[in-house]
Amino acid sequence: MPAENPWPVVGVSSNVLEEDALAARPDGIGTYTRELEDALTATGVVVRRVGAPQRVGARLVRPREASVSFPLPLSYLAAAASALRMAMPLAGSVEREIDLYHATDYLVPRLARRPVVATIYDAIPLVNPAWANPRLRVLKNWLLRRCAQSADLVIAISEAAVDELVEHYRIPRSRIRVVPLGVNARWFEQPDDAAIRRASARHGLHRGYILHVGTLQPRKNLDALITAYESLPPSVRAERQLVLVGKYGWGAESLRSRLDALKTEGRVVWVDYVERDELQALYCGAGMFVYPSLAEGFGLPLLEALACGLPVVASDLPALREVADAGTTFAAPDRTDAIADAIARVHDLPGDVASIGSRRDHARRFSWSACAKRTLGVYRELVP
Repeated sequence: MPAENPWPVVGVSSNVLEEDALAARPDGIGTYTRELEDALTATGVVVRRVGAPQRVGARLVRPREASVSFPLPLSYLAAAASALRMAMPLAGSVEREIDLYHATDYLVPRLARRPVVATIYDAIPLVNPAWANPRLRVLKNWLLRRCAQSADLVIAISEAAVDELVEHYRIPRSRIRVVPLGVNARWFEQPDDAAIRRASARHGLHRGYILHVGTLQPRKNLDALITAYESLPPSVRAERQLVLVGKYGWGAESLRSRLDALKTEGRVVWVDYVERDELQALYCGAGMFVYPSLAEGFGLPLLEALACGLPVVASDLPALREVADAGTTFAAPDRTDAIADAIARVHDLPGDVASIGSRRDHARRFSWSACAKRTLGVYRELVP
């Protein structure tokens, strides 16, 4: 590596990007990894994607997004290193190419010759294991905790997440740094009216609908949201559809059946994964955004909604209070009547230009550029 390079060469785990490439559906971790990579590169950091083969069915698929790769699946190597309490085997080819490794996907390698930073988003799999796939759950949670503990420094994405990381991952508070996520500047660009009309027509939507964005999974509390919506006055439901945008996740079988049963009425609409431009048009065609999660480490869709100027109803969770603006209406996520009341109150709010501008100004406080600069500060603690 050139000595004259003033920045570290950072290896960023590309495993989640490989999964995105296979499924063509980036999730929140994939979005974070891509946005951080771009923002770090803009500051002058040399970023190298570090991959590993991944099991797809009965075969191993070689990484396509990586510039350097571990020879075996990272879960295998990390499990071996954690079980033996040793540096991860067969990592030399990766270590020669980087100054520091940043794990963005929970699979944190224990390297012998390079420091490791890990972003740990939340402790949801450990606090609420019933919300995760039960297959090999005990083993996966053991590996999750041991991997996180092996990092030299850990990044939490909100202040609210720190206590959870200390309690459930048993990571010393002195090794945790808080770096909030960001929102891309493109979210502040209003799509033209024709694009909003096309997106609405494609999915049978009438503008002004109630919107939720996120993977269909138990912790998103969407059954409660639907129940709350169904309890609203008929006049409100006649004026506002409920639109759920997101891919189908684990543990949502009953929710999917419920959505299929409601499909014919046209008042509750599920839109599967859409590309970013269409998603932005769907945000901008909405009248409000509702985020009733039972647990969150940050709440990136909430931030995107504010960037689009939408009034927000959110669960009264510490992490969401960190992200939300002063005008957000909070509700207890375990009470459908509270969610319904919050929606009704926002329904009656005037859509004034000043409020829209205030929401967008608040969202501008969170940027990927700021995220990258603070992340680089974490790197500099390990690679001066």
